[in-house]
Amino acid sequence: MKKAVLLIAIAFVYSILGASVSFAADFPSRKIDIIVPFGPGSGTDTTMRALAPSLQKVLGVPVVVQNIEGSSGLRGLEYASKQPADGYTLFLNNTTHILLEMQNLSPIALTQSFDPVACVVQDSVLFTASANGRFKTWKDVVAYAKENPGKVTVSGSSPRGVDGVSTLMVAKGAGIEVTFIPFNSGAEAMSAILGGHVDLGNMGPADAMEMIRGGEMNGILVTSEKRLDIFPDTPTTYDEGINVTAGAWRALAVPKGTPPEVISKLESAIREAYDSPEFQKWLKDVTLDQRPGWKDAKGLGELWQSELIYFKKAFEEIGL
Repeated sequence: MKKAVLLIAIAFVYSILGASVSFAADFPSRKIDIIVPFGPGSGTDTTMRALAPSLQKVLGVPVVVQNIEGSSGLRGLEYASKQPADGYTLFLNNTTHILLEMQNLSPIALTQSFDPVACVVQDSVLFTASANGRFKTWKDVVAYAKENPGKVTVSGSSPRGVDGVSTLMVAKGAGIEVTFIPFNSGAEAMSAILGGHVDLGNMGPADAMEMIRGGEMNGILVTSEKRLDIFPDTPTTYDEGINVTAGAWRALAVPKGTPPEVISKLESAIREAYDSPEFQKWLKDVTLDQRPGWKDAKGLGELWQSELIYFKKAFEEIGL
């Protein structure tokens, strides 16, 4: 009797393993959705729409970008977490989701509810000023702010997201106080800078590129280890003795419990799409080639953990 039960148990285990291997071998057999938790035209959205065609070629099935925006990335996070862990739903995650998790702003934690697959972009933060404004250089900003604490205003998006947090981190590193003013969109923040309603803007280099080239704005400071090729005259935080390189990264994950063989297939496919001439050209065209963006599943998992530690320490230092 015991032997019969054991044989049945072994047969059951092998049937499960066989089904898993068969599933992985057949994957993918239908369309894959990429859930972007921000609106059309956002940096996360344009990144995925640039990657999707190359990824579709590699996988041989449709790859559809689906925007589920709202609540600063929370609505898309919660939706993606409820999808089957079968590899057919990829979730676009970025620095914002680590900040949400660290602050306990969502019942869904990125690192607990998802498995990492790959990171494809590492951006920087560029502080800009109107060409007609009172600040021409970062040293001008620091000198004025030390004489007038809190009087320098900086525009951006969420005050507790990467824009607001990176602004306060840089200010703390420089030994100054600034006032962060949040806006609902990048367009509104840009208008506030150009209209002289705020002193500085916190944005991605790609967002400011045309305005700077057109002479309407100046690059003041970039959060990077080295100067950007497109703005060689703009000093970095490291140039100014500020140990801050915070910037938005963009990555892909799957619901927790997705078979490892499926994750491995997705990781390899994303790497091939990432290396494609089309996507590399896009990265260069929008200046997202300035910092190495690629990380495999293991590297992305390590990034998640290091970011949690980094921002926890940063929050303690800036008093959030």
